[in-house]
Amino acid sequence: MKTFTNQDVEDYYDHTEPHYRMWWELDETMGLHYGIWDKGIKNFKESILNTNRQLIKLGRVQATDVVLDAGCGVGGSSIFMAKELGCKVTGITLSKRQVATATKYAQEHGVSDLVQFAQKDYTDTGFEAASFDVIWAIESMQTAQDKGLFLKEAQRILKPGGRIVIADCFKPRPYAIALEPEMLTMLNGWAISDILTVGELERLANRYNFQLQGQRVVTPEIKPSVRRIYWAAMAGMLGTKAYNLVYNATHFSKIHYKTGLAQYKTYNKGLWDYSLVVLEKNQ
Repeated sequence: MKTFTNQDVEDYYDHTEPHYRMWWELDETMGLHYGIWDKGIKNFKESILNTNRQLIKLGRVQATDVVLDAGCGVGGSSIFMAKELGCKVTGITLSKRQVATATKYAQEHGVSDLVQFAQKDYTDTGFEAASFDVIWAIESMQTAQDKGLFLKEAQRILKPGGRIVIADCFKPRPYAIALEPEMLTMLNGWAISDILTVGELERLANRYNFQLQGQRVVTPEIKPSVRRIYWAAMAGMLGTKAYNLVYNATHFSKIHYKTGLAQYKTYNKGLWDYSLVVLEKNQ
């Protein structure tokens, strides 16, 4: 199984940000994640923001909560929670570039008094114990090489009764990732080694004093986003080949289109689900 360092993860996001800016309407959505197309969602931007809304609802995030956005990307969810709820949010990411972008966005949206960003590892944050009510993790938890380290740090910095709210890809059943080459292409292209089932996550979380408190499977509702990535990848395949004739593209930039194609194929084969999950720390 291929492993990835923090530097690899930082490189992935730094080198592929132009792709997200082009295809994911980054300045508008401020999100790097799948959008949830519930009934009534009219366009792509609404679907991205709806992911935030649905996770807030399932995780019972409130104005009085102090939130850690663990793997905050360019800050979209942090800014959304500050604007919609008025809660205080700290966003952390491995990418210095993302910290700068997120800080700029927070200033533009007038929430710099509620939101701050820092370059930190969510498995070793340096924050004081029992500092947060909620840890927010949209498509970031599965990036951890050792998911147990993420949960161990979450257990330390969350208050009793605190929640981890997660939106991510999960295996629908246990299987060896090495036996599914297209899943390897999908995950490795995102600097991810492997993903858990929700059941595996629950059992691991129990070891760190967490209980599963809620889950919503939204695999069908992300299908339009899966298709959008596929068509972006098709366009990117031609662009990448042309670019490589003139320039020396970075590793993740060069293979990013393959990831987009693979996520579409594996989605249609039922090799992964997309779920919203809430884990609560025992009192």
